[in-house]
Amino acid sequence: MKMKKESGNSSRSARKGLTVVKSVSEIPDFRSDDEIAAWYQTHSTALIQDQLESVPAQVGGKLRSRLAARRSKKN
Repeated sequence: MKMKKESGNSSRSARKGLTVVKSVSEIPDFRSDDEIAAWYQTHSTALIQDQLESVPAQVGGKLRSRLAARRSKKN
């Protein structure tokens, strides 16, 4: 009898380990971008998205110069 081969990177298994955040107070203060990224890989804020503060996006480095060039071509 042959066994089914399981894929280790299925999206179903990835979602299974998420902790659902139910209030803004459950989100800790982070010390670094790496800490933020690691936390969001294991937590979902989908239920409280409307309670989170919006912040403007910031663009820097090579992306900033490419964006500026694209905007000048349009004008």
